[in-house]
Amino acid sequence: MTTFAIIISTAPTDNRTLTALKYAKAILAQGHQINGVFFYQHGVINANSYLQTPSDEINHLTAWDEFHKSTNTPMHLCISAAERRGLTDSNSPGYSHNIASHFTISGLGELVVLTDKADKVVQL
Repeated sequence: MTTFAIIISTAPTDNRTLTALKYAKAILAQGHQINGVFFYQHGVINANSYLQTPSDEINHLTAWDEFHKSTNTPMHLCISAAERRGLTDSNSPGYSHNIASHFTISGLGELVVLTDKADKVVQL
């Protein structure tokens, strides 16, 4: 059994994001383990609970939420990259919490831990 860490650095509109989700499902179906998925750079946009997805497209937020719930795989969100893209977990006046609940707010230190504990690291 191999342990993977997955880094998502692509926005939900990028086809590689769907490829990453399918890859993660395939890894688990083959009996391997994923110690976490880290959303970084444009990948943090996948956590935006305010995104509107057309009805004929895959809703990535829902897809990642279902993956998290069915596999209990930790979903980490780089807070620095998120804040640069308008995402916040703050309820301060003038701000609105717009990060989906299945994401854990993390920093680059968590990325180091995930990759250190993984046999393989895959970035999309």
